Amino acid sequence: MKIDFNHLEKAKMNYFTHGFRVIFISFRLFILALIGIIHAILPFIFLKNVSEGIKKLHNETKEF
Repeated sequence: MKIDFNHLEKAKMNYFTHGFRVIFISFRLFILALIGIIHAILPFIFLKNVSEGIKKLHNETKEF
């Protein structure tokens, strides 16, 4: 675990903006996890949703 007390400055966000963004990202990851569980049980649905969702999140958070 890395502690960076300048993270908010580097991300150019205040505490609340950062917090809401992280909560939103966490919610999206939670939804992707649920979709992954459903796909594990019913492999003929949600074929690329999880992998595409993770790629999209990665691209959105590269500079975060």
